[in-house]
Amino acid sequence: MASNLMTNDELRGLRVLGGKKGTSSIGKVRRMVFHPRERRVVGFIVKRPDLALMFHRKDLFVQLQGFDMVDGRVVLRQSPDATDKGACKALGIDYDSCVMWEGLPLMTESGETLGMVGTVTFDRETGAISTVLADAGATANTLLGKRVIPASLIKGFRRGIGVALSNGNDGAEQEDDEIEYGAILVSDAAKDIPAEGSVAEKAGAATAVAVNKVNTTVKPAVSNAAKKTTQAVGQGVRAVGKRAEETKDAFSGFKEEYRKAVSPKEGASASKAPVKKAASAKKAAPTKKNMFAAFKDEYDKARHGDE
Repeated sequence: MASNLMTNDELRGLRVLGGKKGTSSIGKVRRMVFHPRERRVVGFIVKRPDLALMFHRKDLFVQLQGFDMVDGRVVLRQSPDATDKGACKALGIDYDSCVMWEGLPLMTESGETLGMVGTVTFDRETGAISTVLADAGATANTLLGKRVIPASLIKGFRRGIGVALSNGNDGAEQEDDEIEYGAILVSDAAKDIPAEGSVAEKAGAATAVAVNKVNTTVKPAVSNAAKKTTQAVGQGVRAVGKRAEETKDAFSGFKEEYRKAVSPKEGASASKAPVKKAASAKKAAPTKKNMFAAFKDEYDKARHGDE
């Protein structure tokens, strides 16, 4: 929001100071005053405390160009056109014709009520209205959200529709024939403005945040765990494979040595071709003994080499 924009909510309730030194307490800002025909703020009303808690003091009208903001307080300028009649004359308005928008219904051209006038954003220098918030009440605002209507869709104040207008005098009764009705007329297009800040919208945002947390926290964690598991299995397979390869090499060497040790003995037995079986059996016994001795030697070599 630009620095020259302000709202009625920002001003309402602020302390108002005045006097030559700007330190005398005048009262507090009560509500904004709007032009009777144009879409702009002309000033505000200051509620003055009763004199000696007994005598009622008339409210003070202050125009937008009649004060300064100092340390969060409203300080009246020492100028005859800053307040009351002087201010109305400078603005070229009739104070009794001015309107207080706050609390009036916002009605469409087709007769539908969108809520009451809530927060009004306006230009600090010119008073031109920027936006008006349609206040449907605390419960409706929470459940359905709030609709912000731009100045381009606001037609202005209209008499004869809406709610009964106050005469501005607290405690004073009005005759039935003196009651006037009024409302702020807006374009039918204002109905199409989406409400913001509803419970459903917040719930949707919370769900989106939760899903995002799952995507950014749980899924990567599962993925990382699966990745680590795959890596561990791979390392195990490689270790087993390496071990199996070493064992295979050891037994291959053992097999080769065993074959070498056995082959010569078998060849010698075959070349002699003994005539008598008894003689052949006697000669084969030493060969068998030598074969197992070689087998044992090679086995021991293979075992010690593997360790």
